[in-house]
Amino acid sequence: MGYLWTSIKLQFRIPISIFFSLLFPLIMMFAMVTSYGNFDIGGGYQFVDKYFLISTGMGMLPIALISFPIWLGESIQSKSYKRLEYFGISSQKIIFSDVCSYILLTVLSIFVNILFGYFVYGLHIPSVQYFIAYILQCLYCNLVLLIFGALLALIIKNTRILMPAGMCLLFMFYIFTGAFSAFSELPKSFQTIGDFLPMKYIMNDLFNVWTQKELFISQFLLLNTFYGIILAAILILVLLRQMVKSKA
Repeated sequence: MGYLWTSIKLQFRIPISIFFSLLFPLIMMFAMVTSYGNFDIGGGYQFVDKYFLISTGMGMLPIALISFPIWLGESIQSKSYKRLEYFGISSQKIIFSDVCSYILLTVLSIFVNILFGYFVYGLHIPSVQYFIAYILQCLYCNLVLLIFGALLALIIKNTRILMPAGMCLLFMFYIFTGAFSAFSELPKSFQTIGDFLPMKYIMNDLFNVWTQKELFISQFLLLNTFYGIILAAILILVLLRQMVKSKA
C-alpha cells in the first residue's frame, strides 16, 4: 500500500498528465455543451448524456498513449528499477504499484467527468448494474491500451520521441472515434477504421449501456479481447528478446 501511495503522489507531480486526463475532458465538455446547448435527444436524455462518453474517452487516451509510455520509457532509460534493488526495494512491487496508479488515475478521470456532467448539466445516472457495467468496460479498454502504451515505450526507446509519437496517435484516435464530430458524420473510410478501434465503442456505443438498453457491448468485448491477446503476445516476445540481448 505504501508503494501504491507513493506512485499516486508522483502522478500528481506531472502537470501534462493531470491536464490531459482530468482538466482537458472537462474543458471540452463545457465548451461543447455550452456552445451547442444541452438539447433533448429523445427518451428523456439530453446532449450531455451522449457527449460525456466522448469526453470520458478523451481523458482515458492520454493516460495510456502519453503519460504511461513516457513514465515507462524514462524508468527503463534511467534504469531506476535496477538501482532500487540495491536498496532492498522490490522492483516488481514498484512496477505493479505504478501500473495500478495509472489505472486509478483512469478511474478518477472517469468519475470526475461523470460528476462534472451530473452537477453542472444534470447528467443522467443509470441503475447500479448498468453503471458498474459501464465502468468495467471502460477499464477493460484501458487495460489493453496500457499494454499498447507499454509496447510504445519498449519499441520507441528515446523518450524525446515518445511525446510527439503519443500526441500523433492521440489525435488519430480522436479523429477516427468521432471526438470532434459525430461518428455518423465522418467519411465512410474513417468510420470503417473507427469500427476496428475499441475506443470508438467506448465513446459511442456505450451510450446503450448508459441508457440501460444493453448491459455489455459484445462487439467491443470481442474486439478488445482480440487486441489484448495479440498485444500481450507481442509484448512478451519483445521483453524476451530484450532479456536475451542483455545476457548476450
